[in-house]
Amino acid sequence: MYSVKLHICLSEDLKKKLEILEKIQPKPRFTHEFSTIKSSSDIPTPIPDENQYLIIASENCGLNLPELKNRIGKNGFLAIYARDADKITGEQKQIADEIWLESVNLDDFYFEKALNLIAERKEAWLQKTWLQTMINSSPDMIWFKDMDGLHLEVNDAFCEVVDKQKDDVRGKDHYYIWNIPKEIYEQTGYVCVQTEDDVVAARKTCLLDEEVMKADGNLSKLKTYKTPIFDGETIIGTVGIARDVTKEYEYLQNIEHLAHYDQLTGLANRNQLDAFLDKLKTTHMSILYMDLDRFKQVNDEHGHQAGDKALVAISELIKEIFNDAMNVRIGGDEFISIFTDGANMQSIAPRVQILIDRFFKICQENPLFNGLSVSAGIAEGQIGHGSFDLLLQRADDALYKAKHAGRGTYCINPWEDFEQK
Repeated sequence: MYSVKLHICLSEDLKKKLEILEKIQPKPRFTHEFSTIKSSSDIPTPIPDENQYLIIASENCGLNLPELKNRIGKNGFLAIYARDADKITGEQKQIADEIWLESVNLDDFYFEKALNLIAERKEAWLQKTWLQTMINSSPDMIWFKDMDGLHLEVNDAFCEVVDKQKDDVRGKDHYYIWNIPKEIYEQTGYVCVQTEDDVVAARKTCLLDEEVMKADGNLSKLKTYKTPIFDGETIIGTVGIARDVTKEYEYLQNIEHLAHYDQLTGLANRNQLDAFLDKLKTTHMSILYMDLDRFKQVNDEHGHQAGDKALVAISELIKEIFNDAMNVRIGGDEFISIFTDGANMQSIAPRVQILIDRFFKICQENPLFNGLSVSAGIAEGQIGHGSFDLLLQRADDALYKAKHAGRGTYCINPWEDFEQK
């Protein structure tokens, strides 16, 4: 995955150590290059990629050790070889990665230990790079929290959603990041903080449905995986991965709506009617059957867009005037309203007349609707197995009589006629 040329530079007074150090094998993916150093200017700036420096210098070598440490950078390693430990200064202790006490028998030990530390640093860098690359490549929000609920690390997608920089997120709690005061949060249905406790209690990965308020004020629905992080048997934090499924949820809601409601008018369709009848518990029902008079003429003369506007207009009246009914577009310009809960033909009839009159006024005000009116038929009866279709036919028969009576009116099919059938 990576390869490192490790430049091992000794101060001039330690060049005799080269013979010992050159015998020690490099760590995997490392190669060694040995030299002595006379000045900090021997270290190039910037240091080329895939190059690192291990400086071994005595405490009184005459080199500018702080400058050397600065030049080799955070990936460099400075070991001070102490011939006299009492002469090590406070500044040298602060900048040194290690202090080696002079001992012929320990030179190889100190050197191998330094190689291990350098290799471990590189491996840690690699693991962090892998992690950062992975989480920042994900379009899903990813975060790590400690047991106090503070965010330790987040990915780019998380920052984009909350509209904050990573430095402004690290060390902060849920309330600050999502701009929700704790008092407000506790009064809402948000469960993000509570589910952290649930995951810790479960001690395993949990799939959760959550909602959060985004920086733009919109509510987002999340599908979230949360997992406890263990140190042995002890849970030390959690990691979360959340996908914003708001659009998918809305898409499914739209599909569900289209499956049960007419797209043009917003009235129930036949699927919704069937579901309504399946769940119906009442035994008494009144049906109002309606259609538009001369609707085909409007379509032929003014086009289907005019016809659609007429359908929307009558549908809005149906929803307003018969808001206590199941209102269904059967197809084309045909509609039914189903009344239960004690409604009867006598109470429905005046409302039907209101519908007829208001639609007639709309048609008078719109030249495209010239000649349009609505006719209706009403029937009521007891509902049992298979009798809905019979009652619907009776309402249709009443509608047919209304049309023959001159259109723009309604007709009632008496209850007695239904009972006799």
